[in-house]
Amino acid sequence: MNIKILALLIFTIIFLTDAVEVRTDEDINSPLVSFLLAKLQQLESKIMVRPNIRTTRQTTQKPTKPPVVVDNKQCNCQPGVVTYVRWGNFTCPYGTDTIYSGVVAGSFYTHEGAAVDPLCLPPNPQYLQHQSGYQNEAILYGAEYQTYGPLDHTHNRNVPCAVCQVYGRASRLMIPSRYECPPGWTMEYYGYLMAGHHNHKAATQYTCMDKTLQMIPGSGANTDGRLFYTVEAQCNHFIPCSDKELTCVVCTK
Repeated sequence: MNIKILALLIFTIIFLTDAVEVRTDEDINSPLVSFLLAKLQQLESKIMVRPNIRTTRQTTQKPTKPPVVVDNKQCNCQPGVVTYVRWGNFTCPYGTDTIYSGVVAGSFYTHEGAAVDPLCLPPNPQYLQHQSGYQNEAILYGAEYQTYGPLDHTHNRNVPCAVCQVYGRASRLMIPSRYECPPGWTMEYYGYLMAGHHNHKAATQYTCMDKTLQMIPGSGANTDGRLFYTVEAQCNHFIPCSDKELTCVVCTK
């Protein structure tokens, strides 16, 4: 609107000053011409100082958060990554990446110097300097289910595993005696809580086995090694009591 008014004023001034063939100083300095020139100067000053509203809105707009780049691919998830082992299964849950699938191994159940934690061994081991034969060092054995009752069909079968990675998470939690995650957490898998037998010499740790209890094809011979038993709670020790096989769940957030 101001540009139109400015154009009209300019046209009026030109018309008034050029309408006569002979102009004098008195004609140019007339009150009407002076009034129009003053208005013209006011409009020019307003147009010069007026901010560009569209440009201001564009520059003050909150910048959008760039997507996270994962393996050279854009991921519209929050930053963070969690890696965990899914014991008792060859594959990882839907929505996660399987880094590798392998077999579970550990120390022999009667060895006093046994390592506590189980391992998920990849199928293609690599070696540096080595010598064939056993040199009376730490020894690794395959792992077997020692399951009875409703899980008897997996007894003496060897145990698979999968190493999984999930993006957009920062914490991992294994909850014993539950198969559901707390509010705000995402369930990765659930199943049975297992550990070594209470009469065996080798120390073990509690491990959450996937509910499917998948088995290594062709296994089943009673070769022992690292043994996994289901866990039951003793009722007279002031803990949440049950003589049933305890459950477990692995959650991320």
